[in-house]
Amino acid sequence: MFNFFKKKSNSYLGIDIGTTGIRVVQLGRDEENIKLENYAYLETKEYLEILGEQDNLNDIKMSNNKIVTDLGSIIREADINTNKVIMSIPTSSAFSSIITLPDIPESEIAKAVDFEARRYIPIPLEEVVFDWSIIKKKKKSKKNKVDNSFENEILLVAISKETTNKYVNIVKALGLELVSLETEPFSLARCLVGQEEGVFEIIDMGNKTTSITIIENGTVSGSHNISGTGGEEITKMISRGFNVDLNRAEKLKIDFGSNKNKDLENKMFDIILPMTNVIISELKRTNDLHFINNKKKIKKIILTGGTIGIPRLVEHLSEELEILVEIGNPWKGVMCDPSLSNKLEKNAPFFSIAVGLALRGFEK
Repeated sequence: MFNFFKKKSNSYLGIDIGTTGIRVVQLGRDEENIKLENYAYLETKEYLEILGEQDNLNDIKMSNNKIVTDLGSIIREADINTNKVIMSIPTSSAFSSIITLPDIPESEIAKAVDFEARRYIPIPLEEVVFDWSIIKKKKKSKKNKVDNSFENEILLVAISKETTNKYVNIVKALGLELVSLETEPFSLARCLVGQEEGVFEIIDMGNKTTSITIIENGTVSGSHNISGTGGEEITKMISRGFNVDLNRAEKLKIDFGSNKNKDLENKMFDIILPMTNVIISELKRTNDLHFINNKKKIKKIILTGGTIGIPRLVEHLSEELEILVEIGNPWKGVMCDPSLSNKLEKNAPFFSIAVGLALRGFEK
């Protein structure tokens, strides 16, 4: 998203700091191909805490020293050899809105967005950095009238300077160079959808929340979170359903994918079904609204995130929504060592954001 650090290199490191750990991916360019040079993961919940309402621009509280220590250890132990870094900022720490502008020359849009931003960003503009992109140009809609004129739909994204400064300081402390900061939906869209034509929906099921991102012809056209529908809530539901403590429930959740016990699968599915149905209800509402506004149906739903191991999730979503649903593969456009194929496929949902960030470095 934010280009104020943008420089070119032959190798980039994508860093995703999430609520359950740090994930890093180093990609390089080999002639015309982009290849995986390194990747690493450190699991920890000690340094990042999501606080308050999801739309609050200041809802992230980080212990910078802990992050610097952990990230420094990863970089040394994994033998990362690039200093060009692209980092993600959670959707919950950003404000985004779609604004509509008249069909004016592109050279004038920047001034118009600056003026309109004051109406949409809930805190003073001097306290944020913001960027924007043109989603599409569309015909004006007027009831019972023929109107052949056009208007621009603009996606506006703002992040508090307090938040961006924390990331800048983390990178500086490690002697690295911050190339860019980007909110998570753009990273996910880049590696899971790319420039495919049509309307796609990415469902990112994380530890705290589930996010929904709509991508139309390669461009992010909107994103929002469903609070209380992440892995943390699933662990609590399993704990209550099986009458076990949270540590045991977390292990049951993690080990579920390798368990072939159908009775256990059915019970797990029934326990988690109420939360799954909350997500489905929100997806139906989002998709109906998108169709009303754009007259286009969702072509495919792509799942990612560390919580997509929910029993029968793919089948249930596809059946209820009547849309093709698949697990996303962030490595699909990256050359990888064949000996790593099984491991990369198993860990793919955890690395989507980090891969998308590193790919950002190679965009023109």
